[in-house]
Amino acid sequence: IGNPKNMNKISYGYASATSGALIWGMAPLYYRLLNEFPLMEVVAQRAFCSCVLFMVVFVIQNRLSELRQALKSLKNISLFIICSALIGTNWLLFIFALKYGQLMQSALGYYIFPLLTAAMGYFFLGERLEKLTKVALLFALTAVLLKGTTLSNFPWIAISMATTFALYAIIRKQLPVKSDTGTLIETIMLAPIAMIYFGWQAQNGVAIFFGADLMGLMLAVFCGLFTIIPLYLFHNGNKMLPLAIAGLIFYLNPTSQLIISIMLGEPFSFIDISVFVLIWTGLLIQFSPLFFKSQ
Repeated sequence: IGNPKNMNKISYGYASATSGALIWGMAPLYYRLLNEFPLMEVVAQRAFCSCVLFMVVFVIQNRLSELRQALKSLKNISLFIICSALIGTNWLLFIFALKYGQLMQSALGYYIFPLLTAAMGYFFLGERLEKLTKVALLFALTAVLLKGTTLSNFPWIAISMATTFALYAIIRKQLPVKSDTGTLIETIMLAPIAMIYFGWQAQNGVAIFFGADLMGLMLAVFCGLFTIIPLYLFHNGNKMLPLAIAGLIFYLNPTSQLIISIMLGEPFSFIDISVFVLIWTGLLIQFSPLFFKSQ
């Protein structure tokens, strides 16, 4: 624990996980600009532009050989196909929730996600749950259950988002590849689906890239940036930290979404305030040893 190299790695993991969660939490403000476009077009642009941007970086850095190394076994190929399907489905659910005014369900889904990853890390990876982590997760579970009572309909969007992303995180942690290499492989696997959709648009006389003008092209590029940057940072933190801790840091994402929903005029009841207090109480309990050590 006292090894400076290990401490630097852990610090970098915290920084990556925190910044990735914050960027993700602010992303709804950008995607709201795309509400006028079809749901599938936004998801297709996320996949395609992410692939192109990442590919350019890898070509410049002369790192394409890493792709062959990562896909050298049938097991890795199969796991990456599953990861691509899971993350693509999660993107679709997120854009659906935002487009149809269900940001609260998106936030709830991301509140549930760390609970599932912590449980999977404990049952499937043998990760130890510290006492403070158990208490923090209990606070988080209480908050999630309380938040669930405020939804008039069954929160299928929230549950689906949490399940797909938790499965994605647990599988990706088992793949021995760099964060950006794995993300590039996933976008490469999703790009053909996006191109099929673009072909359908072209056959029906619909301009691709959000109108095919300069502004539309810029919007598409930022779709890629807002996809690959937080995903890359998330995987960095996820690989360097226990899933339970990385999951708790991820609560910055739904908390940011909750704040944005208030800014956009969505109702914020006493129960919502209670959820916010419970979540942050859990986080303070989890990280209290860090505060005491720094004094």
